[in-house]
Amino acid sequence: MKKIIYGFLFTFCMLIGLVMPSHAVQFDVVVLPADIFNVCDNYFCFPEPSEILANDVIQDLDNYKGINIIELSRVRSYMNTNPELKAETEAMLKTFEQTERIDFDTLDKISKAFGVKSVIIISCYAITDRSATRRGLWEVLEISSAFKITYPFNLTTTAVLTDTVNNVVMWSSKYNKTVSDSNGYFLALNQAQAVSHLEKIKQYFKNNVSKNISQNVHLRFFPKDVRTFSVNKKENNEGKQFIPNALEHLSKPKMMKNFELEDDNPDDFIFEF
Repeated sequence: MKKIIYGFLFTFCMLIGLVMPSHAVQFDVVVLPADIFNVCDNYFCFPEPSEILANDVIQDLDNYKGINIIELSRVRSYMNTNPELKAETEAMLKTFEQTERIDFDTLDKISKAFGVKSVIIISCYAITDRSATRRGLWEVLEISSAFKITYPFNLTTTAVLTDTVNNVVMWSSKYNKTVSDSNGYFLALNQAQAVSHLEKIKQYFKNNVSKNISQNVHLRFFPKDVRTFSVNKKENNEGKQFIPNALEHLSKPKMMKNFELEDDNPDDFIFEF
């Protein structure tokens, strides 16, 4: 009888082990766009680029098991009820946007407030080859439209994954895109042209940058197994004859594309924009 009971318990434990999720560890994360407190303060009343991207990243990361993302609306609501923390967060994000320096003391307070151990900071700014001044994208669009400046601007997006327990950067990356219309202009003389720029930015973030960020963040939390393979080499090469142009029948890979890396990080997933 005891053997039957022990056998039943053993089988039950095995079944429980099989149905348990593969990611038993839970990572709680807060995403902080640099413009989280700027609500429709531009001429076009458009959402800020960093907030657009932050929402896309939250949506993508929410699809991964083992990662719990705090909603942006919850972060903003909590900050509005804590003026002191909000002021420190605003100062920290402004400093990061201008200098990319990370204030880990403020991040530690934010992490404790939301019960997380990781914070993702996202910032976006626009510059031109004629000026190194960092401006908001919609500010640049308003200026270019008012003065009829037609040359395009470069949108730079920075994403940083921080470990607020050890005060280290787990991963970071930059993304650059030239913002212009089909004729190479960055101008909005009417609302329709401005909306066209907005839609391009949304698609750029959703289809490229957001997926790159979410995959790399997931990779840092759950590193993939390194798969190796062996190549059988024949030591005896006697009797082999050299055949000239023997590989001409092979075609080049169709998926090969030229791309340029901002930094030489081999772990990053690369998307062509």
